[in-house]
Amino acid sequence: MNDNVVLYNVNDLMKLLKVTRVTVLRYINQKKIRAFKVGHSWLVTKDALDEFIRLSEQSHGWKT
Repeated sequence: MNDNVVLYNVNDLMKLLKVTRVTVLRYINQKKIRAFKVGHSWLVTKDALDEFIRLSEQSHGWKT
């Protein structure tokens, strides 16, 4: 059983998605990216990020 969970914070997502902090927080607030809050920080699992990317590709007609 693999218990390793990869988590990304807002700064990580900014770099990976090449968007601003405001855009990442907008995606989270609009529930486009599943996230959870720990203290004052938003965290996103790799699975949630992969799902967001997959759905974005489908809605924009991009090829994976």
